[in-house]
Amino acid sequence: MPLLTIVALVVAVLAVGFSSIIIRLSEAPALVLAFYRLALSVLLLAGPVLLREREALRRLDRRDWLLLTGSALALALHFYTWIESLRFTTVASSTVLVTANPFIVLALGYWLLGERTNRTGVIAMVIGVVGGVIVGWGDFRVSGSALFGDLLAFLGAVTISFYTVAGRFARKKMSAGLYSCIVYALSAAFLWLLMLPQGIPLSPYPAREWVLFAALAVIPTIFGHTLFNWALRWVGAATVSMSTLGEPVFATVLAWIIFREAPGWTTVAGGVLLLAGIWLFVRCGSPEPAAETNPQRRSYPFRRVSRGTG
Repeated sequence: MPLLTIVALVVAVLAVGFSSIIIRLSEAPALVLAFYRLALSVLLLAGPVLLREREALRRLDRRDWLLLTGSALALALHFYTWIESLRFTTVASSTVLVTANPFIVLALGYWLLGERTNRTGVIAMVIGVVGGVIVGWGDFRVSGSALFGDLLAFLGAVTISFYTVAGRFARKKMSAGLYSCIVYALSAAFLWLLMLPQGIPLSPYPAREWVLFAALAVIPTIFGHTLFNWALRWVGAATVSMSTLGEPVFATVLAWIIFREAPGWTTVAGGVLLLAGIWLFVRCGSPEPAAETNPQRRSYPFRRVSRGTG
């Protein structure tokens, strides 16, 4: 794997590790946090994208927009379910469950993209996921409210898996900036529609909340998700998904420093397994595309089928 791609993945993992911490510091509703996180990111990306990507934007066809819309819907549901999960469970448990999606991504990547890994990659993935389970194990035995938060976090894992695979498809045709800007804008619109029937106001909020909104947009979104989107051009969807397993380790360290949620020895042991699994997967098990006689066959997860007489 190129050094620049490795650096991008490391920076992205560190950046998304801040998201749960910033969310815990905010008192705004989950949908408002997710909306402003994306809307402010669009404001930051729109200028450069419109200056450099106008022609690429005009070339997008109906299937491109369908893929972008599906990706945006998955991202909106991911942000909502994950942010809401933090109201009921701990940072460690929520981040672990959300990032426990590599097996889903690997299955979807194989089915839709033809990306396959070797036996070492599967073993590395198992090691990483087991480490994630160990990190958040204590929270599974707390209360009904914590279990509800865990369920929301798991739904966040499922939706982010679909978002990751959709990004792998889209990045074959468009830049990371164009893809991210469009998906963030559409996802913010979906979140706004979710807020309407609930009567959740977009304002007013104190200055402290606006600082947190901006921090969410810049750190875990621009330097987190957007860098992951950039990496999807060069590595498989499962590699990006596996890299996100490093998030709970960093998030747990930050939670220890800021919220005094001291990790126990099981958390430390799980974190070591997590990092070992990630290293082994990136080193020896990153998926490679399956050989195909027709390279356009998997340009999309859907394609127009001609109507035959049979």
